Amino acid sequence: MSNDLPDYLTRHGPPHRAVEQRRIPTGRPGLRVLCYPGVPDDVRDALRAFARWLRAEIDFRDPVRVTVATQTTVAGHEGAPGWAVFLVPPPDHAPGDVVRIVLAAGRVTMLEREYRLSREEALARLLHDLAHEIVHYEQWRDGRSIDERGVNRRAAALVRRFRERAPRPRPRRRGAPRSGSRARRS
Repeated sequence: MSNDLPDYLTRHGPPHRAVEQRRIPTGRPGLRVLCYPGVPDDVRDALRAFARWLRAEIDFRDPVRVTVATQTTVAGHEGAPGWAVFLVPPPDHAPGDVVRIVLAAGRVTMLEREYRLSREEALARLLHDLAHEIVHYEQWRDGRSIDERGVNRRAAALVRRFRERAPRPRPRRRGAPRSGSRARRS
């Protein structure tokens, strides 16, 4: 890692390194969220609700897989760690090959602990990180250059519209079973 990285990107341990497999997985067009074990339930629920909403708002012509790691930062093949990364597909990308985004769920806890944000505000920042990378996907999908011009503005608008229009999930008690799962009877 470079010594010129900001301290807040390096002090929480090594990033999750998103290394592309040699065999690129394929799938149906759409957006899917896959969480590593250890990602908190409320984070998983918020990301999946946002992904459900995004599917109705954005044309996902390719299979787009969002991998949610437990670490505070993630990094792509090369470059500095960050909160999320859009892995630009290689030139030999074929229709049906999965487009990958990696997201750092550990950022939520870090924002609460170090910056005293509420859980809801920390989750909103994580949703913004995902929206930011989705906007980069749109740039790639449309054959535009992948740059930062207007990306944060569009990402913020997506999150704002989602939070205004999406039904608020009822908070779940800690340790309560997920909806649809059966509790053990004694």
